[in-house]
Amino acid sequence: MPDAPSDQLDFRKGIAQADLASELRFRAMFEQASVGIVQVAEGGHFLAANPGFCEFIGYSEEELNRVGVRDVTHPEDFPAEEELTRQLAAGAIPEYTLEKRYVRKNGEIVWGSMTAKFVRPADGQLLYTLAIIHAIGDRKQIQEDLRQSEQRFRNVADNIPQVIWTNDATGEANYFNRRWYEYSGLSYEQSAGPGWQAIVHPDDEAESKQQWHDALNKGEVFDAEYRLRAKDGEYRWFIGRNVPLRDNGKVISWFGTATDIDELKQTQARRMEVEQRFQLLVEGTPDYAMFLLNPDNKITFWSSGAERVFGWSATEAVGKTGSLIFTPEDRTKGEVEKELVTAAEKGFVPDRRWHLRKDGSRLWVDGVMRRIDKGDGTLRGFAKICRDGTDLYNAAWKLRHAHDDLEQRVQYRTAELQAMNETLEDEMTRRQRLEREILEVTERERARISQDLHDSLCQELTATAFLLKSRAKTLGREDPEAGEALSEGAEMVNKNAGLARDLARGLHPLELGTGGLVAALRELAARTTDAVTCRCECPRSLRVPDPNVAVNLYRIAQEAVTNALKHAKPREVVICVERAGSEIVLSVCDDGARRRKSKIRDAGLGIQMMQYRASVSGGSLTVETRARGQGTKVTCRVPAKA
Repeated sequence: MPDAPSDQLDFRKGIAQADLASELRFRAMFEQASVGIVQVAEGGHFLAANPGFCEFIGYSEEELNRVGVRDVTHPEDFPAEEELTRQLAAGAIPEYTLEKRYVRKNGEIVWGSMTAKFVRPADGQLLYTLAIIHAIGDRKQIQEDLRQSEQRFRNVADNIPQVIWTNDATGEANYFNRRWYEYSGLSYEQSAGPGWQAIVHPDDEAESKQQWHDALNKGEVFDAEYRLRAKDGEYRWFIGRNVPLRDNGKVISWFGTATDIDELKQTQARRMEVEQRFQLLVEGTPDYAMFLLNPDNKITFWSSGAERVFGWSATEAVGKTGSLIFTPEDRTKGEVEKELVTAAEKGFVPDRRWHLRKDGSRLWVDGVMRRIDKGDGTLRGFAKICRDGTDLYNAAWKLRHAHDDLEQRVQYRTAELQAMNETLEDEMTRRQRLEREILEVTERERARISQDLHDSLCQELTATAFLLKSRAKTLGREDPEAGEALSEGAEMVNKNAGLARDLARGLHPLELGTGGLVAALRELAARTTDAVTCRCECPRSLRVPDPNVAVNLYRIAQEAVTNALKHAKPREVVICVERAGSEIVLSVCDDGARRRKSKIRDAGLGIQMMQYRASVSGGSLTVETRARGQGTKVTCRVPAKA
């Protein structure tokens, strides 16, 4: 082969020298670079590694020649790197950058950002991948810290009862915590931007929007109270606060919170209502003095009624002690302290005493002091309510004296009436005794007349009849007509003797003289049988110890039978006397068709006499008019005295 021209030899020599210089420059950069540089052959084996990478990874270059990329790559990051390397070798991508975790020789994990490019040398050498690795551990740590901080923020934000949101610098909402979604029922898309304003109460929307725009424009804190609609449609009160977050004085975002104060609002409303009622009560009762005291007996509240009653204004009274209204003598006796101690121990104490006005005059106060406790039961103070009772006290004093005077007069009059009553009782007793004596005298006189009729007239008439019959027999033999006339006369005399005996028995039955009430009643029934059927249902063993009571019972039966025959025209009369417990009961029943008066006060003299005899005997009398056709029943009850 002929020798090359000299100019060609010089050109080749120049190229060789240039390649050598380029290689020297690459080697110098490779060795001295602060970043990591590696050459990786197909299959992931390290061909070369500069000191920067060896220091970063903790392996020497010789040690790296014995391990592969998989050995120094975090298992979770290797699949991604393997896929990118495959695409790079296939020419699908010219290069790639990957943030990955490296495993140092001591096991420590470090972050690096690797930029890789596939190299195809022109001299026919093996293909390899050239990678440049930057340590990004600090940036990754910052990112991790930021991520954890963000996570902690979200954990806190999602687990507190307040609604939390954030706005960008323009005021558009871009984050809401879990409480917001639970309360509103809105999604993020419905809430982001100005969407959250849709649940603000219409009455609060305009003012809250204006306040928010003013705060946004001025970069100042936003504070407002408004009602937000819950997902169930109910509105609740919230207090919202939005704080600007700045960087070098410039607002970069806003941090907002909304706290549910609905119960507080309701409590405030109730408290305001209570205060209004209290003011209405206190100021609406000017006749009552009301004031409050703390535990040290200092006045803390003084109503207009207290000012009117006692004369001191609220400015003058508040801060003074409760002894302000007490009289000097009560202060000296310790009544002020005694009242406080009693109210503290018992809960209340009456306040009825003389007090002082501002002008020094005295007034009688009728009121009460009560203990006021805190929520935990400890003493909070005292409340005193009282009114001017001077006029009432004076009226009561006059009434008490009038009452005492009236009491004395009543006692005097009572004594007079008692004396008159005793006199009247004596007179009634004497009259009753006289009436009993009159009855007894009447009965004795009837008995005497009855005895005279029986022993004298009846005997004389009987003897006359006997004599006439005897003469009639004698004269009849001589003059029959005269004898018959005498016989008729004897019969008439004998009949009159029977009538006289009946009259004598009617005036006073002889059986009563021997204590035989039952026998007398039987004899009365027998005599009545001549007119109507009359039965006597009386036990033979019944005895009435008091003869006067026996006489009265007989007269009552006699009068009842007479009335029945006279007014009722009965077919049958039944007389019954019996013992019922501690009483002797006499009854006379008839079946007369004619109705009779049953009320004693409306009855005639006969019934009134029966009532009187029952009363004298210590008993009672009733007259029952039964249904038509069943007659009348007269009942007398008297005590069965032994």
